[in-house]
Amino acid sequence: MKKMFKNEQGFTLLEILVVLTIMGFLIAMVAPRLAGISGGAVDTVCDTNQNRMVTYMSSYFEQTNRFPNKLTNLVAEDTAIAAGTVAKYQVPMTSDQDPDNGAEVLAAEIYERNHFYIHVLDEDEAKELKSMGIVKVFNLNDYSGQNDAGDAFTGDEAINDVPNTLVIEANRAPVMEDVTVEENLGVTMVGCGVADANFVVSTKGRGWGEADWFGRIVLGMGPECSLVTSGVISNAAHCPGGIQNTDNCTYNDYNLVLPRLEATAARMSDSTVGAVFTPMDGDTTTEGVQLSAISYDDNAPTAAYDYVANDDGYRYRQFTITDAQEKWQFATQCPEGHAYPEDDGEFWGVDFAPTAGDGKPTAGTI
Repeated sequence: MKKMFKNEQGFTLLEILVVLTIMGFLIAMVAPRLAGISGGAVDTVCDTNQNRMVTYMSSYFEQTNRFPNKLTNLVAEDTAIAAGTVAKYQVPMTSDQDPDNGAEVLAAEIYERNHFYIHVLDEDEAKELKSMGIVKVFNLNDYSGQNDAGDAFTGDEAINDVPNTLVIEANRAPVMEDVTVEENLGVTMVGCGVADANFVVSTKGRGWGEADWFGRIVLGMGPECSLVTSGVISNAAHCPGGIQNTDNCTYNDYNLVLPRLEATAARMSDSTVGAVFTPMDGDTTTEGVQLSAISYDDNAPTAAYDYVANDDGYRYRQFTITDAQEKWQFATQCPEGHAYPEDDGEFWGVDFAPTAGDGKPTAGTI
């Protein structure tokens, strides 16, 4: 045995260095590919979560003919302001994508794809939500991104289209406050909302997630909602991309985009309350307001793109945004604002002031 071990030789230092160098080259070549696989896996898990959420929601709706109760109302409340005004509620702080100054609430991408506004419910909208099974909601009331004096850590109150009135600590409502759906409750709506009396609407033309979501209420599906408490699903899923982004934003639940309510459609069609929508109509010969939009993926159209000539061949569609939708026409989106399945392209560009004609506008730019 001594003779056998004596005849065995180990690796020389040069041989070890050569092996380590080769391994370094291999890692350098493979690591970027693995990173791409990791990013793709995050998207796959998120799509799978949403696919299952749609299936469970459809099953729940088929069995009960209603939506889950006790969803999360994505608002932050100021208790010092009287009910019935949009100022009482605000869209929670949106991430400035700077983790060094602390996390805000909503991911920047979900806001950029939806351009949320506070919408104050009227009596008919509150009744319709209750008839759909949404009797109570939990006001999120997450004030992350503000310090105790009510100042934003970013110093930027206009991070949203509508500047927030920041809430001092003494005026903050309880986190996940259990409230009944009633007239004058503020909710978060895509692209527009009634501010006290009349609708206001975003005029940002690029980067929309889904052009057909205008005027639709978005509520979160957290562990408190009856989809979970009734045992249809064991727990509320979290987005893997959101888990990776916890240093930038605190909210990470999937969301339910309700169909456009009959009562909301009536308010949007009102000549006074919804007057802001009339100039957006791309087809005056068809009843309702047809929103003209083009769909694109990674590369945005050039500035002031003429979508009527459409030299670059983007997909063109019109959405009637003042029509009510059937109850089964709900949608879901992840906490980063992505729908499942996505409609056409990754983004939509919309024209808020087309020169209306028969069908397609005679002139229009995005």
